[in-house]
Amino acid sequence: MTRPVGKHLTHEEHAEIRRRLATGEAPTKIAADIGCRKATAWKIRRAMLAATAGTDQPADTTKQKAEAPPADPVEVARLKTQLKSLQGDNKTLLDRARKAEDLRRGLFGLTSVPPEPVAFRTPEGGNASAETIVLFLSDLHWGERVSIEAMDGLNSYSLDIARARLGRYFQTVADLASKHWTGPPPARLILILGGDLVSGEIHAELAKTNEAKALPAVKDCASHLAEGIALLRRSLPCPIDVVSLAGNHGRSTLKPESKETVETSYDTLVSDFLEMMLRRRKDVSFYVPASVDALFPVYGWRMLATHGDRIGSRGGQGFIGPAATAARGMKRIVADYSARGVHLDLILMGHFHTAMQLEEGFVNGCLPGPSEYSRDGRFRPAPARQLWLTIHPRRFVTSTRWINVGVPSEGALYAPPPPDREMRPRWRVPAVSVPAE
Repeated sequence: MTRPVGKHLTHEEHAEIRRRLATGEAPTKIAADIGCRKATAWKIRRAMLAATAGTDQPADTTKQKAEAPPADPVEVARLKTQLKSLQGDNKTLLDRARKAEDLRRGLFGLTSVPPEPVAFRTPEGGNASAETIVLFLSDLHWGERVSIEAMDGLNSYSLDIARARLGRYFQTVADLASKHWTGPPPARLILILGGDLVSGEIHAELAKTNEAKALPAVKDCASHLAEGIALLRRSLPCPIDVVSLAGNHGRSTLKPESKETVETSYDTLVSDFLEMMLRRRKDVSFYVPASVDALFPVYGWRMLATHGDRIGSRGGQGFIGPAATAARGMKRIVADYSARGVHLDLILMGHFHTAMQLEEGFVNGCLPGPSEYSRDGRFRPAPARQLWLTIHPRRFVTSTRWINVGVPSEGALYAPPPPDREMRPRWRVPAVSVPAE
């Protein structure tokens, strides 16, 4: 039967529904027999279940607690010692973080630590086929002096030459990305400062012969980098991301140390000065990873940048040069990150002062060019050059350029070949004549 609209259940009907629900009977069948709405029977059932759940009491654990064995005093003492040690470590880490934050805020006017690079995305509204420019600028050795007399007229380097070469580099990048660019404008420019930005005093001979000590070199280098980045921003309509890495020449300790490598590096100080100088520009972002590696994706391609002195491979003074050492180090990096479940598509590194393209990535050149050290090792002279890459969303690396920054006045290495160079072969080969028909 059907109950009239507005007719409430009686107490007897309520009791009957609850009794039948307690026996496990279906609410739908009960509603049909009583003549009420199915929703009413289901509502009563939910209320009964809620009341049952609310009356459940936790098991009495008094007896279990009373029967628990007493704690081992040796184990209690060990845990207390471990707790104190962890509390001390935590306090030390908090003090270090606070001091670093106070240094950035008080000295540079920076309010927060730069985030680590995670992803560089194309700005909203950009062209789907627009490419990203990746610049690897490393091994500037700002403040080092290379004597042209000691180099037999091959190369020279000083603060004035470093400033001129860096200016040529940024001007060339600006021209390539604007005047000589084809297709949609670049979506983004990623500038990787790959370490060894200053010469430093890690060796006694450098401390004796450098034209500028570490701290003055940091300030001078940062000011010229800031002007170069400002030039790129004026020439390009895209945002700029700056990734800073620590190298071996920028360390403030006499010997390489694994602990606090980034925090104690002059390269990091250069990046902090840069961020301070360009902090008013909303379209320039800075990333300083706490590790010596910077792992970041571009259009989904996973790229890793590192200076190159901590790749698990050394040597490279044989006839093959640094190619074998760099290739071995890249293999170790690939194996390391594969064990972490990270597949690498491209590796970028510096340190070796020799421009190379290997199977897993690129090795950058340097700004000073050959020096007395490379001359003594009889390394093949490599001109001052830096790496330029463009990354396409689908085609990955679409162009590779080595930007040479030296001029003939800085050494014979940069002089063009003479126009009257002998071009005839050493052995004359008689021409093959075609017999007449």
